[in-house]
Amino acid sequence: MPDLILSSKPGSEKLYDQLSQIAPTVLATNSGRSGDWPDHFRLYAEALGKAEQAELLLQDYQAQVTQLRQKLTQPEMTKISVISPFEGQPWTYTAGSFPGSVLQAVGLSRNAAQTSTNRYATRLSKEALDKIDGDYIFLVYSDYVPGSFNKEAFISDPIWSRLDAVQQDNVCEVPNETWIAGRSILAASEILTDIEQCLGPAE
Repeated sequence: MPDLILSSKPGSEKLYDQLSQIAPTVLATNSGRSGDWPDHFRLYAEALGKAEQAELLLQDYQAQVTQLRQKLTQPEMTKISVISPFEGQPWTYTAGSFPGSVLQAVGLSRNAAQTSTNRYATRLSKEALDKIDGDYIFLVYSDYVPGSFNKEAFISDPIWSRLDAVQQDNVCEVPNETWIAGRSILAASEILTDIEQCLGPAE
């Protein structure tokens, strides 16, 4: 039997009474996919009696953000696109998503289709190529998502190959498990590492 149950309202609110009979249950307001992961982290840490440790970890994360911003050359001038191809069509992840919150912290800009903070993702047709381009594309890939495909398949598709980022070889394959499903301080830190490896430090 667990001593404590941590979850979120979108996934567990209807089960709250049942879960509470098993163990004390703490539900975050949202799922974290909209970039509110620091609030969830603090909530869960407080429930575990580790609020001070959580703040120290958040300070470390902020220091990592600051270091990366200093390494990149004018990050605000670099336009980033985050795409997750699924069943032949792209899902674009916005500034209001979990990865969007990390990109925003670093100061990187987003393309026109991904500046919204009202929703975390938008599905586009292949014909809307100009809306998903950028200086760099982070291609989210997962072995566990049917219809997902890797960088080689992406850049070899004649439709996708017209994108500027593809032609400049600025497509970086990143894991779904971190970028989309992670929604945690560990995943946010990994995203920072992926950004640095993809964009490269300033010379």
